[in-house]
Amino acid sequence: MKRTLLITLIFFFAAALFAGGNKETVEETASASQSSFGIEDAAAELGVSSNELKAALGDPTASAPDMADASAKLGIEETELQAVFNKITPLEAENVEVDQYTLVLNGIEIHTTYPTWGWAELPSDVKVTRNPVETYIDEEETVHYYEAIFVESGNLNWYQAAALAEDAGGYLACLESADENDFVFSLINDDMYFWHFEENGEHYGISIGPFLGGYQPEGSPEPDGGWIWLSGNEWDYTNWAQDMNDGVTDKDPRNNTQPNNSGTGQPIMGFGEMNIPVPTWGDYMEAVGAHGLTRSPGKNFGFIIEYENDPR
Repeated sequence: MKRTLLITLIFFFAAALFAGGNKETVEETASASQSSFGIEDAAAELGVSSNELKAALGDPTASAPDMADASAKLGIEETELQAVFNKITPLEAENVEVDQYTLVLNGIEIHTTYPTWGWAELPSDVKVTRNPVETYIDEEETVHYYEAIFVESGNLNWYQAAALAEDAGGYLACLESADENDFVFSLINDDMYFWHFEENGEHYGISIGPFLGGYQPEGSPEPDGGWIWLSGNEWDYTNWAQDMNDGVTDKDPRNNTQPNNSGTGQPIMGFGEMNIPVPTWGDYMEAVGAHGLTRSPGKNFGFIIEYENDPR
């Protein structure tokens, strides 16, 4: 279900808000107002969708946009975002629509600003491989069915993957024991399913792995409170990554214990957070892998669908 939140964005003089009243900046901005430069233009220059930019900036009628927060959400340097934002026509008032969507995933209602689709409507630039369904029998002799999905294009976020799992008749895999965790990990234990930050960058080459069915509802105590499984079963088993700093599995010298709710919030999760494929979990930003967001905070190359009944 889609609903539209109409927000009136009023942009004041960039100099007054962000440049401390610098006379030259005021003059430059005033000159720029002779030719309109709006939110759509800013989004195009930054290489993001206008909806992503609107959602990241929030409602400037309530307060000035938090550029540090917005740049983190968009995966853009704050100085670059500020420079483009300063070009937006000052005193321009325009009605812009921020799309919001309601997903119902296995009976659980979740709100998001990301569009989703079923398999029949999958965008043409999303390249996926659906692997054969595998079975697992737990200690209570309950049969579980799993389908590993390889997203070669890396451009589906958690919400988009969860909607596809729902459309297929299942949900993102929900892991309730160490044995089940190890079995599901064996289905994607290949580096092609893990996206890595640059080895010599600020994140030291750690990875983002396939999405799982854990979700942290809005308002939950951070960083580890309120997590739920999309299966509806109890959250009584966890396998969050723990800081190792061993120079091999974990090359990140920072404390890498998960979940850590880093940046602007991380309410979704999957395998990863180490330098090699691992069965441990990490919490991730919602924008990871988002379709249409060309400068996201990382890609995602896979997810696992769990079925309660054999889908074959």
